[in-house]
Amino acid sequence: MILPLHGLGSRQDLPLPFEFVLLGAALALVVSFAVLVAAWRRPRFTRPAGRPLPGLTRVVDAPAARAGVRLLALALYAWMALALWFGQDRVTNPVFGFVFVWLWVGLVPLSLLFGPLWRRANPLRTLARLVPRTSARTLSDDAWGRIGVLPGMVTLLGFAWLELVQPDNNTLAVLRWWAVAWVLIVVGGAVLFGERWVGATDPFEVFAERIATLSPWQRIDGVIHLTNPLRHATTAPAPRGAAWVNCTLLGITAYDSFTNTTGWVGWVQSSELPRELWGTAGLLAMTLLVAGTFALAARATAAGWSDAAAASLVPIVVGYSAAHYLSLLVIEGQRTAILASDPLGLGWNVFGTAELGVNTGIFDYPEVVAVIQLAAIVVGHLLGVLIAHDASLAVLRERRVVIGQLPMLVLMIGYTCAGLLLLFSP
Repeated sequence: MILPLHGLGSRQDLPLPFEFVLLGAALALVVSFAVLVAAWRRPRFTRPAGRPLPGLTRVVDAPAARAGVRLLALALYAWMALALWFGQDRVTNPVFGFVFVWLWVGLVPLSLLFGPLWRRANPLRTLARLVPRTSARTLSDDAWGRIGVLPGMVTLLGFAWLELVQPDNNTLAVLRWWAVAWVLIVVGGAVLFGERWVGATDPFEVFAERIATLSPWQRIDGVIHLTNPLRHATTAPAPRGAAWVNCTLLGITAYDSFTNTTGWVGWVQSSELPRELWGTAGLLAMTLLVAGTFALAARATAAGWSDAAAASLVPIVVGYSAAHYLSLLVIEGQRTAILASDPLGLGWNVFGTAELGVNTGIFDYPEVVAVIQLAAIVVGHLLGVLIAHDASLAVLRERRVVIGQLPMLVLMIGYTCAGLLLLFSP
């Protein structure tokens, strides 16, 4: 149902030959690192700071604002549930675009612009509050600390399997079973163990929370501050498993690109093994490859594998998501909004969008799209280098500042080149 529009920009649309683009991207990281070593000698992002906004905090925390956001999100989920359970099993059903585009892709810009908004709006949190608890069982703070967001890493992989591997994932029968399992795991667990279970297991909230650490809005002592997004990413609390979540997000997007290469398509089509087996193995392998290389580079810097160290991956995840899914969000996001006026396929026009057409003007500018994709990946890695550099200054001795960071620089160059190769693969 969803078109592979992430490949709109091609190698021919790039401003330079692809080999020069790879070389230029690698040189940009090396030069940036050299400038940082010379001009950035002390850590600057050791603690949260920014401009306090008590007025905005009062507005955001007002009961009416909280209730309004929750009701709006709950109404959206209910509208799409109507399409899921009673709509027609056709590509014109908006629930497919809602799940695979609005939620999976749209939460990235939403979280960047508005911070941890989804944590407050998440309809599953609202449902968990409405359903009476059947048990007084609670977990201690130490137990929650050990759990962190590790369950979210598993549910993220589960959603990725649905999107990229599951046969017939664009049919209502399949999506209904996954939706039931999702609600039972998240809401059912919250009924048993408390609302904190939602933040630990809901893949969309776990995903959005990691992206929101790169937003300019950060709460410090309960007050919203306007802050440097890089400082926010560096100083935001990192629950246990945050590193695995970041690596999983990057691995999922990399695998999505890899499955569109001619090499992968040829292997799968010529193999006698089931495609589902290939897909499952490829998804896990790509995730472990990202996590393994990051762990090795982090250990080589003497920082070690830690959830806080993985903050450098957040801008890379954002950059690669923007590059990979830009066209998908623009085209299929519009289509979903149009189809949302008629969830049951009965000719309704509830929101006045049913008679609108999709603006496909993005197809007229493939060169611009290719440059945006290139810039998103390179800038994401540059910001990752900056965050890693600042974090390294806090743990490395002065004489090892340069040598100690080289493994992470090599990793960033490798990620950049691999990302460009996958994105612009023939």
